[in-house]
Amino acid sequence: MTLLFFPDWTNGLPSDFLILHFFVGAIIFPFNMIHAKARSIDAENPQEAASGYKNSDDSAYFGYEEIK
Repeated sequence: MTLLFFPDWTNGLPSDFLILHFFVGAIIFPFNMIHAKARSIDAENPQEAASGYKNSDDSAYFGYEEIK
């Protein structure tokens, strides 16, 4: 099955295989972790999530809140 997607597998470690693993490890895995954490925080605070966190504590600025 692997040879269908990576035909150079028999000649050593193919570069596209390494690129695929880099993409999964450097982009998809962190995105999934951040997305899961954001969804869990939204699930804990449904009212704040519905209002876009406008009523939350604004003592810290994370770069995505509205500046008043």
